[in-house]
Amino acid sequence: MPFEDLLPFLDEEIKDADEVLWKVAPLFAEWLSSPTNPLFTSGILAPSSTVLELGCGISPLNALAVAPRISRYVLSDQGYVQKLVEQNLSANQEPVGKPKSRAKSVQAEGNVHFRPLDWEQDEVTPGLAAPASSFDAVLAADCVYNYALAGPFVQTCVDVCALRGREVDDGGDGAACVCVVAQQLRNDEVFRLWLSAFMDRFHVWRVKGELLGGLGRDGFVVHVGVLRDAT
Repeated sequence: MPFEDLLPFLDEEIKDADEVLWKVAPLFAEWLSSPTNPLFTSGILAPSSTVLELGCGISPLNALAVAPRISRYVLSDQGYVQKLVEQNLSANQEPVGKPKSRAKSVQAEGNVHFRPLDWEQDEVTPGLAAPASSFDAVLAADCVYNYALAGPFVQTCVDVCALRGREVDDGGDGAACVCVVAQQLRNDEVFRLWLSAFMDRFHVWRVKGELLGGLGRDGFVVHVGVLRDAT
């Protein structure tokens, strides 16, 4: 089933960028759902993992792709999109790629949740990951599309990944939180601004095209970051 067919509410009139399904979104979700996705084959994500998505807009595509394979998936964005996100989750309860007769409902399992998170106004606290106290991974798809978003986005990534560091300081033994950012390249200057800020705070790798499947076409990139203070 094409990911684009999963969101009936996208046909409504929408005016804000948070309510647009960017071209990279279905390709990113397709990549995340792949049995050979390196995040899973490398052990970064596992059945016990807790994942946060930043800037989800109204789309639960990534949650539908990942949630059946992990413990908890938290969607986040500004509070005004919550109603549409929850409507779309309710309309698409069957996980992607499984026959409806066999598939467990993501909603019924209760492992997908929405939490309001404004990058400029809200403080990142361990409560965001509750009942866990930190995240194993942060996912984001096409979140930085203008100059003003680059700084707040990177700082939020830092704050979220730092939760794992605090947990380790308190005696935990978790691996570093991994930040995965997918983008469609539009504005070279905006991209360079984001990448420079991201590399200042993270060790950064670009995922090779051959590992990206359909996402590896020209103009689509995925970067993986680990907080510098965490290594």
